[in-house]
Amino acid sequence: MIALLQTRLREHLAQSLAPLKLLGQGPDGDVVTAPSVFIGDVPPKRMIKGASIHEVPCVVIVHLSGHLQVENGAAASEATMALCLSVYNPDKGEQGDLEEVEGDLAALLSAVVGSLLPCSQGVPLARRFVLTPDEKGRMLTWVRAEDQPKPFSAVTIASRWWFKGWE
Repeated sequence: MIALLQTRLREHLAQSLAPLKLLGQGPDGDVVTAPSVFIGDVPPKRMIKGASIHEVPCVVIVHLSGHLQVENGAAASEATMALCLSVYNPDKGEQGDLEEVEGDLAALLSAVVGSLLPCSQGVPLARRFVLTPDEKGRMLTWVRAEDQPKPFSAVTIASRWWFKGWE
């Protein structure tokens, strides 16, 4: 079920983020592109026309934790997925273009949250996976590390999912 959740989450996010256009890298320099969605890790840089290209902007889906409950002979599971959002921050001087990259990161964060929110309001992902709040009642909590790995800016969202059964 975890693998199915990751796959359905990737498909859902790829479709919902397709209209979003953010700054990325192309073989001939910076390009505007839709975010890619990956499971587990960002693929290594690609070589295109002799240029080393990062896969940004992107969302990487990583499972963090989970558990199984059995009540009255029926199994239910809960899994926590991290959604690691990354945007491209081209180095334009010492500070880079911080306003542009902050806007891209905010747009990607907003698009991901907006895409997933219906999954907590009666529209389960793939008719099976329900987005649930954490133990403090918070939904889709996010954190941004103080140190941002150049040439990227990143945010990680914790999402908690409930579903019937187990793998």
